[in-house]
Amino acid sequence: MKDSGTQHSVEVYVTRGCLVAHLQAELDDTFVSDIQAKVLRKIRDERLGGLVVDLSGVSVLDSFLAKRVFDMASMASLLGAKAIITGIQPGVAASLIELDFEQGGVLTATDLEEGLTFLEGPGRAEDSPVRLEEREQEWEGQDETE
Repeated sequence: MKDSGTQHSVEVYVTRGCLVAHLQAELDDTFVSDIQAKVLRKIRDERLGGLVVDLSGVSVLDSFLAKRVFDMASMASLLGAKAIITGIQPGVAASLIELDFEQGGVLTATDLEEGLTFLEGPGRAEDSPVRLEEREQEWEGQDETE
């Protein structure tokens, strides 16, 4: 399933038993609602065990739309699929933390591969996903050493 418009696009596909929704460019409420419905329907209909929402193509995300995206991951969990958000850009993470965004227990990973590896099963502790706040602390530490 591929959807695109002038301001946004999404690529949705199944790999390694998981549904991947790769969101790109600017997002708006209507677009996120449409994708949310398609993703949840596909998880239910195909009985998929995992969902990766990849935001690596999104450079701006306000707290309202972030909540909608993280809610999609929580809804997938209610359908029995493990869910993870990947690819959050450092600027987006910093903005969301400054806005006191609550991610509601949804896990994040650096990139798509890390997210898929997590969803496939238990891994080494250092490979486990972290919360946005922890990732932000890592980035702050990197800036100080550079």
